[in-house]
Amino acid sequence: MKTVQTERLYRMPQLTGKERSSFGLVASCAIAALLALFAFYLSLIASSAPLEVNERLTVQRAIHLLEEKGFDREAFLLRHTVTFRSTDNWLNVMTKQDNAYAATNFPFQIITLYPDFYKKTTDDTERAIVLLHEAQHLKGADEPAAYSYVWKHREQLGWNQLRYGTTPSYVTISEQTRDIAPELFRCPDKVFFDCTETLQAKR
Repeated sequence: MKTVQTERLYRMPQLTGKERSSFGLVASCAIAALLALFAFYLSLIASSAPLEVNERLTVQRAIHLLEEKGFDREAFLLRHTVTFRSTDNWLNVMTKQDNAYAATNFPFQIITLYPDFYKKTTDDTERAIVLLHEAQHLKGADEPAAYSYVWKHREQLGWNQLRYGTTPSYVTISEQTRDIAPELFRCPDKVFFDCTETLQAKR
């Protein structure tokens, strides 16, 4: 017997003129949006100053400490995705807050470090706490979520009441956390009503 094999030709569907026009319009809009975002990013970089060598070394030590203490994701983001600056860009100037250690421009992954980051903190642990907060913004967290995360995980870094309770940074950040994340301070059986505190209140 003779077997007859048939072949089928599969062709890509052809786009109509209208479909090609729509596709081109979408592609053009996407490219224009990307270029606009890149231009916006460059304007933020151009209107601010980079870190000095000694400042970069300080930041690297704090990131290394985060990594040592188990904050691998935050350390990766800070080390590989962030552009650090030492002065405000034009956008930060419009929204700058008092008593700030740092500011993050999300999703552009730009972190501005203010003088208090170096002068008001007492050591690399306290600077790591500040970067841990900013790393939450790199992941898209808002202020209450960032303050809450840092306060809940401060013991993991060794930043606690017994050792740092009287430092300017601890006092400032604890007060800010109480204002921004008050739900963490509603436990009357804990010291200072702090639900994350391991010490029990004296009765």
